[in-house]
Amino acid sequence: MNSEKGQALPLAILALAMGTLVITPFLGHASSNLIGSRVYEQGITELYSCDSGIEWAMWRLEENPVLTTNTTYDSTMLEPVPSEINGSSFPTTELRFVEDAGAIETITPEWQDGQGEHNYDFQASDKGSITVLISNITASKPVIVELSNVSGQPDYEFTGAGPYTAVFEIDSAGSYTILVTLPIENKYGPLGPGPITISITYPIASYDIRAQKGDCTITVRATASYLATRVISWQVE
Repeated sequence: MNSEKGQALPLAILALAMGTLVITPFLGHASSNLIGSRVYEQGITELYSCDSGIEWAMWRLEENPVLTTNTTYDSTMLEPVPSEINGSSFPTTELRFVEDAGAIETITPEWQDGQGEHNYDFQASDKGSITVLISNITASKPVIVELSNVSGQPDYEFTGAGPYTAVFEIDSAGSYTILVTLPIENKYGPLGPGPITISITYPIASYDIRAQKGDCTITVRATASYLATRVISWQVE
């Protein structure tokens, strides 16, 4: 009989070589996945942190829509900020006012029936144009529309079939009143063929908000008024 000594050695070497070929890339893949998971977790944490910074700034604007007129990024008006969020330091969050952005808001207060003067109050958070539109109205005697608490503004007198449109200019944020004077006598009887409506469009403030944490930066364009804050655009870098 032939000796069988040493016949298992080539098989063992072959198995070892195959194991090396399989295990080495497997370990490399596992290591890459572990590193990738850590990087992904860090990125998500930074993203959520920046989101918190944006929400903080929006909350401050909701409290005060004329928070600043500074046109360069600044964090002073947002302080004091929370010391940390989700176990890490609060993101660097800054705000700047955007001049001449042209943002507007429209309200439709209930029409005030009856002869004489009627006031419609509102608060603008930026300078710009105020437009008053009165619809479903017909008058034989003048309906007068004024911006009552600002000097140097035109007085509009309307007769006949509407709609009536009046435009005023304001040079700062503040509280304003539209004064509508209805005629004492009107040969057409009721002023409108249907329910009269009034809408007032006025300027509101625009801001850029920037929050930074690690490699994440979120920049948001937002508008702020005494009625609501709104996100116009959202960019993640």
